[in-house]
Amino acid sequence: AILELIPDPDLDAFIAAVGKTKAEQIMTAAGYRGSAMHMFIENYVSNLVTTKEPSEALKFTQEESPKLLTAQNIPAEKIKEGLDFFYKFYYSEFSNQYSEIIGIELGIYSPSLFYRGKLDMFYKHRLFDFAVADFKSMSTPIKKGSVKEYKMKLQLGAYGNALDEMYSSKGLIIKYGSLICINKKDDIVQEVVCSGNELQKMKEEFQNLCREWHIKNNSEYLINKNNK
Repeated sequence: AILELIPDPDLDAFIAAVGKTKAEQIMTAAGYRGSAMHMFIENYVSNLVTTKEPSEALKFTQEESPKLLTAQNIPAEKIKEGLDFFYKFYYSEFSNQYSEIIGIELGIYSPSLFYRGKLDMFYKHRLFDFAVADFKSMSTPIKKGSVKEYKMKLQLGAYGNALDEMYSSKGLIIKYGSLICINKKDDIVQEVVCSGNELQKMKEEFQNLCREWHIKNNSEYLINKNNK
């Protein structure tokens, strides 16, 4: 909801072109596909970390994920689409790089700015130490410099900022975030990276956006005085 404060001309043009009702139907279907893809990836990675056997982890997610998704009333055709997206991830360079996982589907929150969310993966990066990753199912690749890319990087800033606060007593600072974007157009898995100074900037910009959201929604009284 906070990121909706940022105007998105491409989204507005899409809604104008197909109509609000059709747009909502398309986005709902895409949401089902995304939920399915996430389930397949998360079950694969969590099992891989435990077993260290890619073939065993693949079998596990192939067998277990459809059961869980069906129980969540995800349509069968969207489960199939999610599986197809997962296979693109499985055959990519990213599928085996998460060796030390701290949390999957991790609930995160900011004690000072009163927002919460759910992070796909909190892990240790081989170069940047503590890092975050999010998986996205897309219709097309993300364009560099687009509003969509900017909002995704802000989302990484939101995750990083919350974890910095949650683990402040341990001196933990998130310095690397990546979005693994899988699209319908091709088999190339795209990574949108936000790290170092850029990630710090996204953390700060999201903090400002969050304050703006609280003011707009008459909840600025929740914000810690030290952050004003």
